[in-house]
Amino acid sequence: MVYLEAFSKVLPVLLLFGLGAFFRRSGFVQPSTIQELKKLIVNVTLPAVLVLAFAAVTLEAGHLAVAALVFAACTVVLVAGRFLHGAAGTPSAYLPPLLTGFEAGMMGYAIFAAVYGAENVFNFAVVDLGQVIFVFFILVPFVQRMGTGAVSPAATVRGFLTTPVILSIFAGIVLNRFGVMPALTAFPLTNAIFDTLGLLAAVTTPLIGLVIGYEVNLQRHGLAAPIRTISLRLAIWVVLGLLLNALVVSRLFPGDMMLQAAVMTMFVLPPPFVIPLFMRNATQDEQRYVVNTLSLATLVTMVAFTIVSVVYSQA
Repeated sequence: MVYLEAFSKVLPVLLLFGLGAFFRRSGFVQPSTIQELKKLIVNVTLPAVLVLAFAAVTLEAGHLAVAALVFAACTVVLVAGRFLHGAAGTPSAYLPPLLTGFEAGMMGYAIFAAVYGAENVFNFAVVDLGQVIFVFFILVPFVQRMGTGAVSPAATVRGFLTTPVILSIFAGIVLNRFGVMPALTAFPLTNAIFDTLGLLAAVTTPLIGLVIGYEVNLQRHGLAAPIRTISLRLAIWVVLGLLLNALVVSRLFPGDMMLQAAVMTMFVLPPPFVIPLFMRNATQDEQRYVVNTLSLATLVTMVAFTIVSVVYSQA
């Protein structure tokens, strides 16, 4: 019964994926519309989720420790990826970035909120804080240098600080630290602003589900290396997630299964979808390898997350 209940919570997201795939195959929605929806999610609806999440819960020192460990783990796996080409069955230079980092923004928040509720998204956002810093400061510059398109440290910092997701996290933390939320929500006009944010946040999961379903497009040729890459990636991160929960999270936050669920949800997500955007001078085979790996990883995530939701069903 527990399995059925857990699957029933994941099923709506799967149905949204299927609907998105139908929109692509039928031509009901055009690719340009999907790009506009992605812009809406990244710049409006997801920031609304994060402002409300961080404004409602106080960020503790233990949370920062978890975020720091996630950052460190991502960095270590990126370095280790240089020595794992044999295990992944590919000589591609893009293997290391495909083994680390997670697509939290365009997938993680949606599936976590669908099962555990928007009121618990803060836990996932804490874990995301470590990996999003890794993606901005380590992963993206790493991929850019591979294509001889290196970016200056100043530009990297500027891009990080002006990203809507980061700004919304900072805004939520400030609102919480200054303790102004009770006064703002008690006054009808300012409370209307937070009601608006709540409405925007509510459409994040449906929009993300449709977008991902629309964009998942496996190419039949050359699936062997992506399959081995995703298998290796999943093995690495499931082990790291279990260790992090057992050795750190369970000790810093005894009995907090929700944060443990957030860790495992993050660690079964696909690699960041931004990787292809920074690939310059990549061969057609490398592009196919990366696209197939991302698409396959997205499908695998839904199976893996269903298992996570069963194991952490009592969170």
